[in-house]
Amino acid sequence: MQCLYLTGFMGSGKTTIGKIVGELLSVEVVDTDQWIEEQEQTTIAEIFKEKGEAYFRQLESQVLHSVTKRNRLVTTGGGIVIKEENRQFMKENGIVIFLDCSVEETLNRLKNDTTRPLLATDKEQQIQTLFTSRYPWYEEAHITVDTTGKAINEVATEVVTRINKILEGETAL
Repeated sequence: MQCLYLTGFMGSGKTTIGKIVGELLSVEVVDTDQWIEEQEQTTIAEIFKEKGEAYFRQLESQVLHSVTKRNRLVTTGGGIVIKEENRQFMKENGIVIFLDCSVEETLNRLKNDTTRPLLATDKEQQIQTLFTSRYPWYEEAHITVDTTGKAINEVATEVVTRINKILEGETAL
């Protein structure tokens, strides 16, 4: 099986859904954010604070290239799509799945989250701005699955079904 990439805005469920999808497909799951934190031995928030977003985005691209391999599911950070080369790399090396989620649901899911460095001030405005700017890039995915108001297992099952359709050669996504 090709490499699978879960993309989507922060709070869309990439890490949680990824674990379940990995189990259902019997593939290894690698989370780029966790990988970076382990390699850097610090949190993403600290990386942003001490070395800046540009440094983090560079790490993110490096990790993407190093973890891509067959029979693996890669759950990505919400901003990985910012770089054209990352989007192109994922499309060329696997199946990209966009976990879509409404802005309202995202706000609800992240209202008490203090770990996101890009949401340090005016969380509602930041979410709206980032979401709107990134959305066209997320839509470049091979598959889009809406997570809004759905149970985790329902989303995971839909993701697996859609992946299997592609693997079986069906064109309707």
